[in-house]
Amino acid sequence: MPLNSNGSFSAEYIISDEVLATIAANAAKDVEGVAALGDRPADLYTTFKIGTDDLKHVAVTMTDYDIRVHIYIQLLQSAKIQEVCKAVQNAVKQSIQNMTGRVVTRVDVTVTGIAEAPAPEEEPDMAPDLAP
Repeated sequence: MPLNSNGSFSAEYIISDEVLATIAANAAKDVEGVAALGDRPADLYTTFKIGTDDLKHVAVTMTDYDIRVHIYIQLLQSAKIQEVCKAVQNAVKQSIQNMTGRVVTRVDVTVTGIAEAPAPEEEPDMAPDLAP
């Protein structure tokens, strides 16, 4: 194992695209106003890549110096597009940087659709039947 400038052993680690895509997807799902992750357009890489489902929603480009992310989302009908997209950008950037220590230089967000708000569930009547 090679030594670093401090005289201790240095180690390299590799973070896969799947891991970065999962971090980004989880961060985006937690943002208020995001209904679901959208499908990214198919390309040759994702067509033949066997991996997590998160690669269907997130494109990751990693270089020696930075990480760039493109995430596809669906919004709730009541969401404000600019505010939600900005919140997704910040959440994805912070999550990846905090977990990996690598610099995220760009987070692109594409809104692929607007989802209908789910119908409110009716709560069952909890009053006891008092039949005479």
